[in-house]
Amino acid sequence: MICKGCRQNLSTAGFTVSELLVSGLLGLIIVLAGGFVLKTNLSSDRRAAELAKQRNQLGLALDFMSSEMHQSRRIVLNADLTATAQCNTSTRKPILSLEIPRPSGGLYTVTYAVQAITPQHIWQGPHAIYRCGPSFNSEGRYTENSSQFGDLLIDGVANQVNLNTTSEICRAIAANRNHTAAVQADLSESQRLASIMIGVVSRPNRGEQQVICDSRLATPRS
Repeated sequence: MICKGCRQNLSTAGFTVSELLVSGLLGLIIVLAGGFVLKTNLSSDRRAAELAKQRNQLGLALDFMSSEMHQSRRIVLNADLTATAQCNTSTRKPILSLEIPRPSGGLYTVTYAVQAITPQHIWQGPHAIYRCGPSFNSEGRYTENSSQFGDLLIDGVANQVNLNTTSEICRAIAANRNHTAAVQADLSESQRLASIMIGVVSRPNRGEQQVICDSRLATPRS
């Protein structure tokens, strides 16, 4: 024989089916919410990593260009220059040419040019910047009497129409009408200070596009 109090305790022990369904639903909601937060965090991390990578690549390209500009005896811009053959073609438009003294006498000629990139090309478009000039030896010095080479410096250079005008550097590039690409080279009247500005496309998430702009100043050698 079971006492009345014992029957009451047995009737209230455990969970009903409704309570189990509700708790299961709440657990599922918590798991889904956690998964969404994790996905969002991973997406933000990938975005930040991609932007940092693009900024680093742009910075390295600008550092390289400003280094050669600093070594040059003379800087010539755009239509005023006599470009090397590899950077003065039907597809490449010269933007900057440098005359760099050779240790043995004479001058190296280095030219930077913009080329439009087609969708089928291996490089990222819409534009790329090429460097045409002497090669380098294992010590990072110009190879004496070397042939002129045309090498990619940086791809993913933006169109001017896609520039973010909230950035001061991007606005300065957009004011230039010499190129459709987001590239601008300037030289002071005294020719003692040169600047180079570039805007590149970053796509941290598929379908999304952001333009990063940066610049460098250089003083040609006397």
